[in-house]
Amino acid sequence: TSGSSSSPAPIERNIASTSSPTIAAESSSGDGSLFSGLFAGNPYFSAGFGLMIFGAALAASRRGITTAATQAQRRLLVSLEIPSKDKAHPWFLSWMGAQAKAQAMREAGLLPHQKESIGEFLGIRSKRQQQLEAEGSSSSSSTVDDPLRTGNHRASPIRIYSHELSVETMQANLKKPNASSAIMQQQSLQMEAGGQRDTSRDARFAFVPGPGTHWFRYKGCWMRFTRERNGRMIDLTTGAPWETITLTTLRSHQHLFTELLAEARQLALTSSEGKTTIYTVWGTEWRPFGLPRRARDLQSVVLARGKRDRIENDVRRFMQRGWWYAERGIPYRRGYLLHGSPGSGKSSFIFALAGSLDLSICLLNLSERGLTDDKLNFLLSNAPERSILLLEDVDSAFLGRQRAAESDGYQANVTFSGLLNSLDGVASSESRIIFMTTNHVERLDPALIRPGRVDYIEELGDAEPDQVEDLFMRFYGPRQLRIQSSVSEDPASALANDENPKLKEDQLRPLAQRLAQLVESESIRRRRALGLDDAGRFASNPGEEGSASSTLDQKESDRRLKASKAMRLQPAARGGVSMAELQGLFIQNLDDGQAAVSMF
Repeated sequence: TSGSSSSPAPIERNIASTSSPTIAAESSSGDGSLFSGLFAGNPYFSAGFGLMIFGAALAASRRGITTAATQAQRRLLVSLEIPSKDKAHPWFLSWMGAQAKAQAMREAGLLPHQKESIGEFLGIRSKRQQQLEAEGSSSSSSTVDDPLRTGNHRASPIRIYSHELSVETMQANLKKPNASSAIMQQQSLQMEAGGQRDTSRDARFAFVPGPGTHWFRYKGCWMRFTRERNGRMIDLTTGAPWETITLTTLRSHQHLFTELLAEARQLALTSSEGKTTIYTVWGTEWRPFGLPRRARDLQSVVLARGKRDRIENDVRRFMQRGWWYAERGIPYRRGYLLHGSPGSGKSSFIFALAGSLDLSICLLNLSERGLTDDKLNFLLSNAPERSILLLEDVDSAFLGRQRAAESDGYQANVTFSGLLNSLDGVASSESRIIFMTTNHVERLDPALIRPGRVDYIEELGDAEPDQVEDLFMRFYGPRQLRIQSSVSEDPASALANDENPKLKEDQLRPLAQRLAQLVESESIRRRRALGLDDAGRFASNPGEEGSASSTLDQKESDRRLKASKAMRLQPAARGGVSMAELQGLFIQNLDDGQAAVSMF
């Protein structure tokens, strides 16, 4: 019994010993199945882990692409910024506006349109395109003015791709064959064809690139044009918002920036060629006043014989002798004073002289409110290149050395000493031409008109007999009649007028001489009525001179008058018939000189 009862014990130990590895294996396999179940058995966890890896890969790729693009942009692209304060800013906008007008004319069929290939669209310059650029595309047979033409050269045409547009309203005569009128006529025809009534015949619209991003191709190279405006920053002098233009292209095409700006400058200067630009003061800078005006023929200003040529030759000689001033250490500037009665042609002559010399005019009013000595000196020292500084009616700004007060009691801050220092002080500018005008030269202080400040003085008085004859022949002479006949709509009437004996110069000359005698007699009559001598300079009785008191005796009056003449210039002739009065008379009788003489 004891043997039978003790024999199973080893068997149980053996079973336990043999089963323990299995149980351990099962327990270990149970722990592994927990993690494997989390990774393999749980679809949400496995999908999220995959998305995490995929997202991380995308983020890394995005960062890599962004970094690569930034580095590529820095190394492959180049940008040019043009702020609104730079001179190139209006040039580029004018060039872009002309390109937009030319593109509109090409689409309307008013200018020839060259088809481009796919390679040219992608920026690959073909031989045909290079040949057209070399020739300047000057073989245009259009009857309208090309807005891209600059003399004998034509600016490179571009095609603008834009979705942000700005409007430019144009007003012009449809009969005038220029770019604006051509576009207007085309739009008018389109409106009439569509059954729409045009209520504003002389107003049409051109769409130009506005603020935003635009693309264009210049000489086969793509460029990005970004126009940005800062509404919070404005120009205090004009009220215009601050604007910045940014051009971007490949670094290898960086040289095209210089060519583009040079072309824009040439186009802008050509648009004002043959015209005179008037500058006025805006704050502390010079700004163009309106559009450039058609230059006036210098021969149209009739002065006493010899005066016009003397002034013109003196200005031309001064402009050609900069080296002479530099060798002698003399400041390169010259001042001119034109004085005379109102209507004698002082301002008209200066305007015509500027057009003849291809100069601009900077008009400065010494009585302007807010003008100080420092501002005056700054303006005179920073005038635009190739310009004439014009100070009109300097006698009304100062009475002697005292500032003249206005009717409301206001006095400007410019002092007489400040004006003198601006003209020839230490801080005064060089390479400058100043013209001053006055109706009363005798009121000017001698310090203002001494040599160095005023180097040339010329009197432009009332109408003299030779001026009357020249002005009459200019209005009614054969040359003017040929001009009238050339614009006549009836060739038969033009031929009849050409054969009319009244148009002969030998019959017009007696009329001119008769009018000259009438003008001379009328001038003497008016001067005597004013108590002046026949020359119109002094009172017939020296005691009646305005500078002498009625209580002084004759000797004291003569002494003061003699001293005044010694210190100051003699007054200009006055009281007679002015050239402006005669010109108004001729304008009233454009086609009949006999009627003009009879009316006078």
